[in-house]
Amino acid sequence: MRVLRRDVNNSLLILIAFFLILFIVSTIYYETILRKISGEKDENDKIISEITASMVLEKLNNSERSSQLAIIDKAVLEDKYNKLVAYAESLEQEKERLDQEIIVLNSKIEYNGARMEGPVGQFRTIQAKNEEIEKLKGAIISLCDIFRKNNMTVNECLNVGGTE
Repeated sequence: MRVLRRDVNNSLLILIAFFLILFIVSTIYYETILRKISGEKDENDKIISEITASMVLEKLNNSERSSQLAIIDKAVLEDKYNKLVAYAESLEQEKERLDQEIIVLNSKIEYNGARMEGPVGQFRTIQAKNEEIEKLKGAIISLCDIFRKNNMTVNECLNVGGTE
């Protein structure tokens, strides 16, 4: 029995040593694998950080380009708008000039027509013009009355008669 105990104790000792060595080897193996994976993770994190930084810079550059393009577009549009405003003003002045020319031409036509009709036609024309003047005076007086009611003074209304 002693021999058997010795063999069993030796066998158990060898078995324990084997499992201990197996445990140490597996621990070292897994530690090595873990360090390798951790190193790869660190490298991947570094690569991801670089990619993220480059993407952020690219987006900032794009936003700067976009804002610069927007500023350029705004300047171009403002220039075109100013040109259109100037063109519209010139068209408005041309329209006013043409309106004045029409008035002058109509007056010449009326004058020539009145001249052709003789003194009676001239008298009727003068009478029609006087009626127009009276209507305009009435409109001016009513406007001046409105101004006076609203406590507003206008130089043109100082010499115009009306109700106070």
